[in-house]
Amino acid sequence: MMNWKRAFWILAAVNAAVIMLAAVWLFQPSPAVKRPARPSAEGATFTVYAKKAHLNAVIHDYLTKKTKDHPLSYHVWLADRVYVSSDIPILGRRVELVVSFVPKVVQGGNVELTEPVILLGDWKLPVTYVLSYLQKHAPLPDEVAIDPEKARVYVALNDIRFGNGYQVAVKNIDLAADKIVFTLTIPTKSSKNGNEGSPER
Repeated sequence: MMNWKRAFWILAAVNAAVIMLAAVWLFQPSPAVKRPARPSAEGATFTVYAKKAHLNAVIHDYLTKKTKDHPLSYHVWLADRVYVSSDIPILGRRVELVVSFVPKVVQGGNVELTEPVILLGDWKLPVTYVLSYLQKHAPLPDEVAIDPEKARVYVALNDIRFGNGYQVAVKNIDLAADKIVFTLTIPTKSSKNGNEGSPER
């Protein structure tokens, strides 16, 4: 008979993996046919300066619309770290699960989510186990890579095209100073015509 504590932690880790997978699924662009990575978008590029409060408002509105009538409810916000939280049912009661990361800007305006902490109530869950589970079983988009050994998640923003072909590259994330800087490239009509036939992300 399996020890009840071991069974509890396995269940909790799987629940954490499900929450993290749901967060990735909701924020990823709509699925498209696999294709070679595109060169950088051509068009008008703007530098955008944002504060955590601005992005938190955008995230809240996005999730409110995206999760309407969805059985899984959770919150995402920026504070000293990037947080994802949800209440999950365990042994007949609801327990808060909180996953947090430290965002780091890397080459090409891409982002690494590092130093993950996974809390179930007051208990820390094994990060390596949860990330390994996601790496093996989660149908992640090509632009998201999980490295359990180094406890990080890599997001290749420069390979993603959002609605209308928009491209985002992060220049700086300083949560302590409440300063987030990124560039937004909007393809011109000529660059869109040059990419006709390529699916948008």
